[in-house]
Amino acid sequence: MFTSFTHSARPPFLSHIDMGSIAPVPDICYCHIAFDRRAYQDTLFTRYAIPFPPNLHSAGVKRRAEYLAARYGAKLLLQNQQCYANVSSAADRSPVWPAGWCGSLSHTHDHAIAIIARRRAGLALGIDIEVLAPETMRETVDIFASPQEQALLAGCDLPYETALLIAFSAKESLYKALYPEVGHYFDFAAARVCHLDTFTQRITLQLTQTLAASRPQGSQLTGYYALAGDNVITLIA
Repeated sequence: MFTSFTHSARPPFLSHIDMGSIAPVPDICYCHIAFDRRAYQDTLFTRYAIPFPPNLHSAGVKRRAEYLAARYGAKLLLQNQQCYANVSSAADRSPVWPAGWCGSLSHTHDHAIAIIARRRAGLALGIDIEVLAPETMRETVDIFASPQEQALLAGCDLPYETALLIAFSAKESLYKALYPEVGHYFDFAAARVCHLDTFTQRITLQLTQTLAASRPQGSQLTGYYALAGDNVITLIA
């Protein structure tokens, strides 16, 4: 899914920065960052010229480090396109992108990923990164996958727990992609997995309810996934 162009680092906090484009959708650029929250300091917000939002004052180190890494990834992508505005936050904590741009952010405890595209490309973007936890997947599967979806995922050419995590993550990406357009919360049951292609690493989701006039019940959206160590990354575009 990823076509890497550049590699860099900003140690000790940012141990690896990988930037490039999304192979199936070249209009999308990505920045994937590995970071060490043990090296986090509040002064890094100033060093990287990222505004420190008020809602982080009550947050712990983990949340501050994740926020900084993801926002810095977005900043690098925008600067690479000669856009020098920052990604701010709405009241609901969703990212607010500079005029003319759209994007999505995600993070784990030690990885962050950002994607952007020009708004004129007409893409609805959602990205998600998760850490594989097989026991958690088995315990929580009924929350995010119907019995029919579980049967489909059990039959694909992947370890069952990995397939479950791809489905979970894809639905998280779907929410991020459609929320700006839909404007309200919707849960996992709003879409079902109807196909998972392990050869092309694509996943197809179908809406089970109408979310907006432009997103009627039965609409299908294509997602992509990548496996990197214990991480699963999914993208909806």
